[in-house]
Amino acid sequence: MVTGNSHLSMKTITLCAMETRKTGKIDRLETKNPGILQKLMAMGILPGMPITLLRKSPSYLFEVDQTRYAVDREIANHIYVSC
Repeated sequence: MVTGNSHLSMKTITLCAMETRKTGKIDRLETKNPGILQKLMAMGILPGMPITLLRKSPSYLFEVDQTRYAVDREIANHIYVSC
């Protein structure tokens, strides 16, 4: 698990639970699969980064640091966002 700074006044949810067009900050990446964690980190998806969910279907399309990414539900469930 990789964590960032969390704020008590914000709620933390998975990327899957976010509403589209909402922005938050990546709170943590939580998975027991080192391959998924390594993939997300290599893509630049790191705690503390702002994230905007653009679309949920057919894949989770989101933007981090002016780059758009598409991942499936399994991967999106490992990205926790404070919003």
